Amino acid sequence: MNAFGSIIGIVIFIVILIPILLINNKLNKKRKRLIEALNQFAAQENKRVVEFDTWTDNSIIGMSTDKEFIFFIRDKNDYHTQIKIPVNQIKNSYTNQQKNNSKSIAFLELIFEMQHQNENIRLEFFKADKRDVIMGDELRIAKKWIAKITENLPKPKVLLYFT
Repeated sequence: MNAFGSIIGIVIFIVILIPILLINNKLNKKRKRLIEALNQFAAQENKRVVEFDTWTDNSIIGMSTDKEFIFFIRDKNDYHTQIKIPVNQIKNSYTNQQKNNSKSIAFLELIFEMQHQNENIRLEFFKADKRDVIMGDELRIAKKWIAKITENLPKPKVLLYFT
């Protein structure tokens, strides 16, 4: 009887473990394709991207090794975009969050105010829909990139005059 219980336990364990491994493998393949797409996009500018963040299975943001460009790719059912942003043209960056009736975030975007453009560049990080109901690391990643970009912005020079 003990052997039978052990066999049943092993079978249940395998039945639970196999789908988890298959899903994880599928997500890793999508992530690798996304990283490859980002590297190809950066290569068009003769740049390399070493530092990047991915979220869900369809979004990635990265900065070129020389910190000249930010590259963003989001490939979702209703939203496909590839954007390169010259860091030296960014005046300011911040997030825009829209909440739904239950006070949870329904929409999140990272916004770049550009020095020589009338319109801001908007990167969609999260949009609640049938597939993406709950936000994961998107807000943390957006805030991380705001900090990273802010540290690379030119610092205003302060001149002190003494009389």
